Amino acid sequence: MRDELEKLVCRITVSAPPGGSFWLTLDPLRGYDDDAERIRERLLAAGFVSEKSWKSAQVPMTAGERADVAVGHVLLRLLQIMDANLPGALGAADVEFLHDYRVAIRRTRSVLRQMRDVFDPSELERIRAEFKWLQDQTSVTRDLDVYQHEFEQLRALAPVAARADLEPIEPLLRERHSRARTAMEAALSGTRAKTLRDDWLEMLQGLVLADHDLREDATQPIAALAARRIIQVHRRMVKMGTAITPDSKPDGYHELRKKGKELRYLLELFGAPLFDPDVVKPLIKTLKGLQDVLGRHQDREVQIVMLRELGHELVSRPGGARALMAIGTLIERLEDDATDARGRFAASFAEFASESQCKLVARAFS
Repeated sequence: MRDELEKLVCRITVSAPPGGSFWLTLDPLRGYDDDAERIRERLLAAGFVSEKSWKSAQVPMTAGERADVAVGHVLLRLLQIMDANLPGALGAADVEFLHDYRVAIRRTRSVLRQMRDVFDPSELERIRAEFKWLQDQTSVTRDLDVYQHEFEQLRALAPVAARADLEPIEPLLRERHSRARTAMEAALSGTRAKTLRDDWLEMLQGLVLADHDLREDATQPIAALAARRIIQVHRRMVKMGTAITPDSKPDGYHELRKKGKELRYLLELFGAPLFDPDVVKPLIKTLKGLQDVLGRHQDREVQIVMLRELGHELVSRPGGARALMAIGTLIERLEDDATDARGRFAASFAEFASESQCKLVARAFS
């Protein structure tokens, strides 16, 4: 983009994956931020939305609104986000497309669990199973996206003398990624995924017309339902976390992390629009701190499993023997880091589950 004097003031990178989506990235030249902001305002006026606005799954709602109406609007918004990111995920335009697509699926599954009684039980079980299948189709590809992106960071954890010996891992990751992506693309563009999308849209559009007798939470105020679910999930997390000790198995940490995601989605999707931001925002911040510790622990556990799997494939490859020795050393470092994360868990959880915090949650969402 140039000004009236033909001076270059801003570059715009256009990503146009198959499917009709367009994603623009503005890169202003130094000293021309004001010009770039005017260009941004004109793009927004023309119908584009900012990245922050587009990624946001929040929708307007009022405390007394029927629960099934509010839940339906949230889930329709999440479906919009899935639809917008699917072409980019299939076209491998950027790893963020697949990431945002998966987040929308996770949020959808969480809402289906936490707000289950606004749905017909017979339909709910089927749709939940289908969304689980859909998420499963993306998991391996996303994991390998992360492994490839963070390979240098992972290798940096190994002793300096062993880092070069880890080189044979990279081709293996690329091969696995290629196979996983081919399988994922076939699944996401296949009949089952398309049928799920169409059935889901039809189900959401007719949700408020379904039989109320089968949906006990459908007509109650959304604020009352959201508050009850937030308190229940928070209490469940406190109970789960209190039972965890430094000797607990990794599954305990992982289950607490998953429950933490459900609480965070409840707070972001329903808590933020309906309740006091002076309570909701600090609670989300504390929860994020706990999740960071749990996520670090889980990442190390998953990386260890992946390295051991790759070790079996490296045996017959050039440099395989040295790579195996280097992997062993790296695994030791990862185990130490996982242990350190366990050590940090107690302080992070204590802040989240403190008596004052629990009383605050009880007051705010009563």
